[in-house]
Amino acid sequence: MGIIFNYLCAYMSGKYIYIVLAAFLIVIQSNAQVRPGGLPSGRTMGGNTGSNTGAANQSTEESEEQAKKPSIPSVIKVWELTDQGARMNPSELDTTLSFFHVYHPFEQRTISNIFTGNNGGAYQTNDFLKRKFNSDFYFARSFDAYWLTPSQIQYFNTTTPYTVLDYTQSENRSSKNETRFNVIHSQNVNQKLNFEFIYNQTRSQGQYPKQENKFHNIGIVTSYNSNAFVSHSNIIFNRLQGQENGGIAAVSENNKTEDYTVKMDDAVNKIQNNNFYTSNEYRLGKTVEADSAEYIVDAFIPRVGFIHELEYSGNKRKFTKDNAQNFFENAFIDTISTNDSLKYTRLTNIFQIKIYEAPDRKYTFGKRVYIGNDQLWYRGMNVSREFEVTMNDWLWLRILPAVWGSYLKKQSNSFVGGGIFRNEGKFWQWEADGRIYLTGYRAGQTELNGFINKPLRIGKDTTSLRIEGSLKSLVPEYFDQYYYSNHFQWQNNFDNINEMTIRASIHSQEFRTTVGAGYSLLGNYIYNNEKAMPTQGSELLILSAYLNKDFDSKHWLIRTQFLAQKGSNENYIHLPAVAGYISMNYRTVISKVLYTQLGIDTRYNTSFYADAYEPGTSRFYLQNKQKIGNYPFIDFHVNLKLKRTRVFFKLMNAASGLAGENFNAAPDYPYYQRTYRIGVAWSFYD
Repeated sequence: MGIIFNYLCAYMSGKYIYIVLAAFLIVIQSNAQVRPGGLPSGRTMGGNTGSNTGAANQSTEESEEQAKKPSIPSVIKVWELTDQGARMNPSELDTTLSFFHVYHPFEQRTISNIFTGNNGGAYQTNDFLKRKFNSDFYFARSFDAYWLTPSQIQYFNTTTPYTVLDYTQSENRSSKNETRFNVIHSQNVNQKLNFEFIYNQTRSQGQYPKQENKFHNIGIVTSYNSNAFVSHSNIIFNRLQGQENGGIAAVSENNKTEDYTVKMDDAVNKIQNNNFYTSNEYRLGKTVEADSAEYIVDAFIPRVGFIHELEYSGNKRKFTKDNAQNFFENAFIDTISTNDSLKYTRLTNIFQIKIYEAPDRKYTFGKRVYIGNDQLWYRGMNVSREFEVTMNDWLWLRILPAVWGSYLKKQSNSFVGGGIFRNEGKFWQWEADGRIYLTGYRAGQTELNGFINKPLRIGKDTTSLRIEGSLKSLVPEYFDQYYYSNHFQWQNNFDNINEMTIRASIHSQEFRTTVGAGYSLLGNYIYNNEKAMPTQGSELLILSAYLNKDFDSKHWLIRTQFLAQKGSNENYIHLPAVAGYISMNYRTVISKVLYTQLGIDTRYNTSFYADAYEPGTSRFYLQNKQKIGNYPFIDFHVNLKLKRTRVFFKLMNAASGLAGENFNAAPDYPYYQRTYRIGVAWSFYD
């Protein structure tokens, strides 16, 4: 099946993919709706009598029978898996009209980011405490928001098929084109078994030369839920390919973006991931019998769960460049051209026992304990540590890849962990868990996490206080220690990173306000220095505070988000002192059916020496030459909703040329000049 998907994605043009998928989903919606009795709608047992009169009578009888049958209400349950597959965390569908126009994946996560200027390009959030990644592949982290991973999968249970088609188009179709097409389809085979199909594709040429990006995700998901057995599985394929232009070297005299001069015109970055995940749980418990007098329905109460989680993740990165001596300072392996490639594969098994909270008992809490193992394989143009190769011994670095080709390094980590939790309590919810690595590369690594959430009733307001923290001693990433390529090579012996983070927030439901603060202390902090090489510093302290406030009335929705943060040592990290996002929206209903929203979004952060982007490693690094920021990124939008169809029009960077020319999204990478996007999404769930 993976071969078929790769073939389709590699060789079918975008428009044919859209047509095939749309036709496939329309057929499913038209014919595959299962009605009570287990038969598709509009069909009966038995065949046609063969005469026109018989056919007419049968058709009339079928119509009358269908008219008597009640329609099936659409009930959609959505959840995500957390805690190594031990917890099904309720989730929500995104069917709202507000902020439908915010479609860049990284902008949906944080309000301030560094960005290489074209959808699908590398990014880094400026909110330090949100620099967390779903992928554990070192070279995919600058593209993490575009990735689909098991932790992001939404699982469904539906009474009727549920489908969403989401399409976005730029103003130009022949040049500077951007097209985005996302599909999700979920359908239950019976009450317990659900299948889901996910397809996301984006292709963007960009406004500036040699910055075309394209990425797509394919996911096949299944879930099965019964009293005694619960199963979740998915197969995911991620592909990303982008031209790397190294940034803008010179602006054109006519100010046409396509005539700008770039630093590279022959470099391509490809990253791919194949992932298989399955979590299966066998549960023991008791069944509460129904009692109409006491309004008790038949229910199963789980007591103990035995869980096995397995994940296979295969990752590959390839960086090619025709002229190896252009742009980069060094060419260690090949002075003519660059053809860097590496692979990273992980196989994880976790066995877990979970003692459930007892809703029919007071003063109880849940417990879980697990044991796990990682099998890791690294393959690339590397040399073994056994040769004691130093950074100045370039003879080995040149000879070994030519003689042996790629190098294979295998690791194995064993770990144990567990936790206690209270997630069902009304008085408060809390959790504490930890993990320690016993053997392998990460031997000695420890991770402790916990939170307390306390609902507070203040008048008519439901307020909640949340405090969370973590204490970790982390073994440095393998690729921070060892990496060998044509343009970058290092061999480090870093100490463990010590990290303590505390965060607290207060949320008011009535006033739609959240106030929070964070504190992070890091010892032996690792960062990329001004030569884009990993370097270990000493102690770093990060302080941050934020305020999120929504003003919501009949016709107005105003969303404000502010972030302030400070790092203790600018030799290790640069952050904007203040970042903000304000969205002002006027809402109305036209002709009682067309929901309309007119708005303006503004994103801003103070001027700072933002990290620069290194195409050779797909990583951001420290620089002290160019400041960006102090520029308002202003977007106008119109959002429309008619029944289950949503449409948006978005004018991006409307102030370009009016509020100055300092609209760089990253050093040497300008943001879009004034342009627009049109998007439409159709939802089907009956």
